Amino acid sequence: MIAELAILFGVMLSTLLLGVPVFLAMAAASAVCTIAFWPKVPALVIGQGFVQGLDSYNFAAILFFCLAGEIMNAGGISERLMRLANACVGHIRGGLSHINVLVSMVFAGVSGSAVADAAGIGSILIPAMKKAGYPGSYAAAVTAASATIGPVIPPSIPLVVYGLFAMTSVGKLFVAGVIPGLLMGVFLLVVSFWVSRRRGYPARPWQGWRELAAAAGTSLSALLMPVIVIVGLVGGVATVTEVGALATLYAVLVSLLVYREMTIAELWQAVRRASINAAAVLIVISVAGLFIWIVGNMGVARVLAGGITALSTDPVVVLALFAVVLIVAGLVLEPVTILVVLVPLMVPAAREVGIDLVQFGLIAVLSTLIDLITPPVGFLIFLTAVQAESSALDVVRELAPFLAALLLLLAAIVLFPPLTLWLPGLFWP
Repeated sequence: MIAELAILFGVMLSTLLLGVPVFLAMAAASAVCTIAFWPKVPALVIGQGFVQGLDSYNFAAILFFCLAGEIMNAGGISERLMRLANACVGHIRGGLSHINVLVSMVFAGVSGSAVADAAGIGSILIPAMKKAGYPGSYAAAVTAASATIGPVIPPSIPLVVYGLFAMTSVGKLFVAGVIPGLLMGVFLLVVSFWVSRRRGYPARPWQGWRELAAAAGTSLSALLMPVIVIVGLVGGVATVTEVGALATLYAVLVSLLVYREMTIAELWQAVRRASINAAAVLIVISVAGLFIWIVGNMGVARVLAGGITALSTDPVVVLALFAVVLIVAGLVLEPVTILVVLVPLMVPAAREVGIDLVQFGLIAVLSTLIDLITPPVGFLIFLTAVQAESSALDVVRELAPFLAALLLLLAAIVLFPPLTLWLPGLFWP
C-alpha cells in the first residue's frame, strides 16, 4: 500500500508543481498507478471511475446554484444589496469596509461561491474604497476575507459537494451553515471596525430610516432566495437538485420581470459563465471517482481510521487534527480537490470516534475556505489584488487580522458543537 500511495500522490503532486490543472494531475496519477499495479488495479476501472464519479442526480444542483448566482448578479442584485448595506452601516467609521462585509453576508445567500462573491462585489466596492481613501491592499483584503462567507451561508456549492461525498443530508448542512456564516460576518465586522478606528477611516452621514426602508424594499426579492432554498429543503418540498432548479427559475423571474435590468443576451452570458464554473467543479469530481476508487481499494480509509483512534478518541482532538491537516493540505491543493479526495478518507475516522458528520462538514468547508486567503496558492488573494491593482504581498499583510478571526471561529466550531448542530436539531430532532 505504501508503494501505491507513493506513486499515486507523488505523480499528482509532481504534475501540480509543473502547473498541470488539478483534474489532469489526478487523472495522470490514477493512470500511472493503474498501469504500474495491473492487474491489481484493472484497466477497466478507468472508464468506470470517471462515470461513477458523477453518477448522482444531485450533482446537477451544482450547476443550478452556479446559474442562480450568476443570473442574480447580472440582474442588478449587487447594487441593491450595497444600497441596503450602506443604509445599515455606512455611517459607522470605516463604513465602506463594513459595507463590504455586510454585502458579502447577504450576497452569500444568493451565489454560494466565494469566487463569485469576490469577483462581483470586488469589482464595485474595491474601486469605491480606493476612491474614498482606503489603501487598495486593505480594500482587497476585506473583499477576499468576506467572500469566504459565501460558501457557508446557504446555498453553498462546497456543502453540496461534501454532502454527496460524505452521504450526509445537504438540507441539514445548509441549515447548519446559517449560524457559522453569520458569526463569520460578525467576527470580520469586529476586525473591520477595530482596524477602521485605529486608522481613522472615514464615515458617511446617516441617511435616515426612510432610506433604510426603501433599500430593504428594493432588496427584498433578492433576500428571499436563501429563504426559498432553506424552506424547500427543510420542508421536504424538493430535493437539493429540485431546489436548485427552483432557485434558478426564481432568479430568472426576478432579474427579468422584477428588477428588469437583465436582457436575454445577458441571460445567455450568465448561462455560459455558470456552465464554465460548474464544469470546472464537475470535471474534478469526475476524475476523483477513479482516484477515490484506487485509494479506497488500498484500504487507506480503514488504516487512517485505525491510526486516528489509536492516537485519540476524543472528538475535539480528532476534529482539531482534521482541521489542521485540511488547512495544511490547502496550501498546495484547491478546495474542491480537498473535499473530494481527502475528506472522504476522514469520514470513517470521524464516525469511529462519534463525530457528527454535519459538524465535520462545516469544519471541513471552513478550513478549505481559509486556504483561499492563505498563501502561497490562496486564489482570492490574487483575484482581489488584481482588482485593487496592488501587490499580493501587501494584501497578505492586510489579511492577517481577518485570517486570525476566521481561525478563532474555526476553533470555536470545533470546541462547541451546538454552533453547528443546534439549528438542524430544531428541524430534525
